[in-house]
Amino acid sequence: MKRIWILFLTWSVLAAVSYAQMRCAPGKCGGGTPASTKKTLLPESEFPIPIIPHRYRCAYCNMSVEIPEYAAEIMTRKRDVYFFDAIGCMVLWLTKHENEVAKMVTQSLDTHRWIDPKKAWYTRTAHDPMRYGFAAFEHKKEGLISYEEMRLLMLRGKTLRNPDVKKEILKSR
Repeated sequence: MKRIWILFLTWSVLAAVSYAQMRCAPGKCGGGTPASTKKTLLPESEFPIPIIPHRYRCAYCNMSVEIPEYAAEIMTRKRDVYFFDAIGCMVLWLTKHENEVAKMVTQSLDTHRWIDPKKAWYTRTAHDPMRYGFAAFEHKKEGLISYEEMRLLMLRGKTLRNPDVKKEILKSR
């Protein structure tokens, strides 16, 4: 009787796991094709790689890259391409990998093109996937900050995720 009970429990667990994997989307909850955090390029002319939602994972936070408008990519000297769901994640990743970078790009909200993040201008009130508040613009407008200022704010934790900063920014609007 004990063996039958163990077989029944084993079968129940396997059935539940199989069902969960069948109903999960690719790259989500363990089912389907897993998303990757990096891809190795052959020709350099293929960089940047077009973002297809759910195909790639952020190299810093491991979230699925779902919204191309906030995405960023880095190509290393070894021609590996790393994907980021938000520019803030790229900034944090760079703290440990800056000497490996050959090229980097981010999407701009105003022109919808890939641009150099260091030449972009940033808003602090964007609804980016990580809720940092930063998003790139190719053309400077009033209220936007430089890459270096955005980078320092990100490294100091002065993002919309910080309730005091969020209150201060929203009050000044």
